[in-house]
Order: sequence, then structure tokens, then C-alpha cells
Amino acid sequence: MEQVAHQPITIEPAVNGVVMAADGRRLVYELKPGRRAKAMHDLLKEVATSLAVGLDVRIEVRDPEGAELPVLAKPPKKFLTQSDVEAEYSISTKTLEDWRCNGKGPQYSKTGKRVYYQREDVESFMRSNVIRTTGRV
Repeated sequence: MEQVAHQPITIEPAVNGVVMAADGRRLVYELKPGRRAKAMHDLLKEVATSLAVGLDVRIEVRDPEGAELPVLAKPPKKFLTQSDVEAEYSISTKTLEDWRCNGKGPQYSKTGKRVYYQREDVESFMRSNVIRTTGRV
């Protein structure tokens, strides 16, 4: 029987799932709640397809209780860095720096050179700056 040379298959974590690279392709499998079993099935099927040339492969992914277990998330941070505020609220670090220099923006704490914002202060600041539109020009 002739042996087939396989290209390497890599599976690496991504922010919301896993990425599989094989045969010059990169495939993303999202592991969001309610779709994890399907994503794992598809990932394993793709691995089997890449490895099992000419073989009949059957893949089943089963959850013994019939429902996926929830992924426990870390509680949200209470104190946020400028980068955290930018990532979560889309307020750039430059804008935060400008606000601090001009005495505007949410309250902050400074420990050494690090600046921290409390989540509730950022959200309170955003709520206090809501502009209601009238629809008129």
C-alpha cells in the first residue's frame, strides 16, 4: 500500500473559537454557546477528511445530557486600563488622554504611571452624555 504524505494540520485557539490550518487553508470554527457541538463535529470532520484519503470516516460528537454545558466566563473587571476602555467602549486612548488633560471624561485613578477607570464611572459618564435627537434638520 502506498503511503500518502500529509501536510501538517495545526489547530490553535482564537478569541471565540479555534482555527484549523491544513492543505493551505485556514478554517475558523466558532465555539459560541448553542453551536459548540456542531463546531467540534465540523472541525473533526475536516481533520478526518484531511487525514483519511480514501477511507470512510464517521464522526459523532455527543453531549451525554443532550445539552451543552455553559462556558463559565470571568466576571467583568471592576478597574479598567485605558486599553480595556478602548476595547470595551470604543473610546480611544488618545481621547481618554485628551479628556484627562482638559478635565473632562469619566473619573479615573492613577497608581504610579498607570491610569485606571472604574467600569461604573465610564458607564455613568456615557449615560450622562446622551443626546436625544428630534429628527429635525
